[in-house]
Amino acid sequence: MPAAVVSVVQGIDRVQRDVSDVRERLVQTAHNSAADEESVLTSGEQVLRALANQPEVQAAGPDCGKALVSAIKGLNYFTNIARIDAKGQVLCAAVQPPPEQEDVSKLPWWASTAQHSGFFITPQIYSVASHREVLGGVLPLRTARGEFDGALAFALDVGWLDVLLHSRSLPAGAVVAVFDPLGTIVGSNNPELAEKIFIRPPRSANGDQLLAANANGDNWSYVLVPLRNNATKVGFAMRDRDLFASTYLHVTTDLLLPVLMLGLASAAIWIFTDRQITRWIVYLRRITTAYARGHYAIRPVALEEAPSEFRSLGEAFSGMASAVQDRDRRLREALDNKSLMIKETHHRVKNNLQIVMSLLSLQAAKLRDPAAKDALKQAQIRVNALALVHRILHEIEDLGSVDIHRLIQDLAHQIQEGFGAERRDLRLEVDIAHRQAPSEIAVPLTLFTVEALTNAFKHAYPVGARGGAIRLSLDTIGDGKLRLAVEDDGRGVQGQPDGSGGIGSRLIQAFAQQIGGTAIVSRRDTGGTVVELIFPDPLFETEMPEPVPA
Repeated sequence: MPAAVVSVVQGIDRVQRDVSDVRERLVQTAHNSAADEESVLTSGEQVLRALANQPEVQAAGPDCGKALVSAIKGLNYFTNIARIDAKGQVLCAAVQPPPEQEDVSKLPWWASTAQHSGFFITPQIYSVASHREVLGGVLPLRTARGEFDGALAFALDVGWLDVLLHSRSLPAGAVVAVFDPLGTIVGSNNPELAEKIFIRPPRSANGDQLLAANANGDNWSYVLVPLRNNATKVGFAMRDRDLFASTYLHVTTDLLLPVLMLGLASAAIWIFTDRQITRWIVYLRRITTAYARGHYAIRPVALEEAPSEFRSLGEAFSGMASAVQDRDRRLREALDNKSLMIKETHHRVKNNLQIVMSLLSLQAAKLRDPAAKDALKQAQIRVNALALVHRILHEIEDLGSVDIHRLIQDLAHQIQEGFGAERRDLRLEVDIAHRQAPSEIAVPLTLFTVEALTNAFKHAYPVGARGGAIRLSLDTIGDGKLRLAVEDDGRGVQGQPDGSGGIGSRLIQAFAQQIGGTAIVSRRDTGGTVVELIFPDPLFETEMPEPVPA
């Protein structure tokens, strides 16, 4: 194994060095191939800068055309040079274009000319003046104050690029192509193959780009070399099999034997690991997955053939599962006992409150003062409301919450019967939404309802009055709030809901504060009184407010 590792490391290092050398040679060859195109564009830029310094050309005077004609004499690859004003009108040219072509402002490249700070190359266009495809070289001109004053532009015959590409000596099978700023191939020594190799247009990134492609079933590596201002590029491509022929041989000789050795060793290790380690780990993982799902009755009994370490681990898992089962059993028993004790507590509290009610009833029967009797009756109603809450808590399974609908509906009918509403033709309409509330919220809510309903029966419909309707409702009002309302159509009250500002009014306000709500008493426009409680909806409260002592 050490010898194999050393051989592999040496082989990889040799491959990396060979690949790096090949790529460096590819980049250098690409730069050499782009030298002629670079010289042509550089000479064009120099001609434009020289013309820009001539006053006759700058002012587009009578001899402007002659100066431009003289400038391109002997430069056969330039078909035209023109002076263009700031509006895109051709003022003079070595070869004057037709009238319809004297306005270049509508050409795509002109719109950005004023923003360029120096010489740039345009995409390939068709020149009407020379009747051939050309590349444009543009030099923006500016006044002494820095204002845009048009441009000088030359037209480079792209046919000359093909001539340059075919005239040079290239490695066998190499493909060279010249691109315009849009990535269009404007010249190549093998146009058909170049279209397949350079399928991705050159990116606008600066510097050389080393890329790869597949064409005619061969893998190619190619370099994109930027020319003037990174606008145009020259691509140079060669087949990978030509580039890396020696590298493939080195890889074969340096890596084949070490890889074979590593393969045999890995196969032996895999077989041993699978039989002695992996399958037992997988088995124990299935056991732990079953434990995670709560199936603690399963035991790892198929470890007889496993190594001693896995048998010990299986025994540990089995002991852990037994301990968890025993703990869960004790927790369930403790929870059942706790629930039973809580229910028994609620039952006893309910019985004690009923005894209190009976004592209050006996005491009221001995009294002759109506006011005292009424006070004891009111106390009975309040105690009865508490007994009702504890009775419902004793009957339900979920001790943590109470159904407000059931609680208030039962309470309302008890109060209705206590005041003899049917004998006096007093209707009670109950419309309570179904809501679950914690017991610490249910008790103040119940006592609030007692006070509001009692006040309605006592004060809205005095002794001797017959007929009327009391509506008790609970509904949502948005923003995580609930509204509990007691409405009557009786004679109404002035000021406090009990008509006197006594204990009933204070209790209503105290119960509202206990659940973080607000109590509002108001007169109805059609007659009667409305007692409202606006409080947070328990379904929307992440933390219920702490009860406020009454």
